[in-house]
Amino acid sequence: MEIHKLFQNKDPYTNIFIILVGVSFIQYFDIKIIVSMVLFILLVLNFSNILQSTDTSGQIKQDIKKKEISDDMYYNTIIHDLLIRLKPYKKYNKISYKEGVKYMRKFFNTVRILENDNIYNYNQYFENALLYLKNSINHFQSITISLPERSMIDGIKKGDFESTKKTNELGSICKQLYNECYYILHNLSIKFNEIWSKEPHMYIKEIEINTDRVESYNEMDEVKWSLY
Repeated sequence: MEIHKLFQNKDPYTNIFIILVGVSFIQYFDIKIIVSMVLFILLVLNFSNILQSTDTSGQIKQDIKKKEISDDMYYNTIIHDLLIRLKPYKKYNKISYKEGVKYMRKFFNTVRILENDNIYNYNQYFENALLYLKNSINHFQSITISLPERSMIDGIKKGDFESTKKTNELGSICKQLYNECYYILHNLSIKFNEIWSKEPHMYIKEIEINTDRVESYNEMDEVKWSLY
């Protein structure tokens, strides 16, 4: 709090009284005591502001949200339902689950950028989106190695003796989720390739992606990797 604010909206006699009291303190008390009292008064007057500045609960809640499936990841009903079906698998491998959520959120954030009609250099964003999607699905899929095998007792209870039931269910969810998200990128690629065919320039290139999810083969890549 600034000192001059203490004297605002006060009549002259009150200000003179405050000054006299201050001079009296200086005369009759040790300077260390006066400084301590001033600091204590300032602390009391600004306690609420200090408490608010040190409160990190909001940031903690935001960090937790980034690791969970939430409304900011909503794109359509099908994808939303698939993501909700992934939640029960978090308990089997929290690290892989959180990493999967992190990259899936990055995927949707990048898709929203790509859907902006004003975007100019879209190739880099498109490649990043595809990479985020693959990383997310790989992390979700890796939870399968942490899933317990189904016991005989559980099979008898439900009349289902498929030992890898949870593994197969998770694999199916991941496959459906990847396909749905991949088709989003495929539809975007059609739009971008139409733009490229009409107005090609050095900052963009044709996007090679298809509904069969078969990526182009580059012989030079094989040559480079064979050196290691």
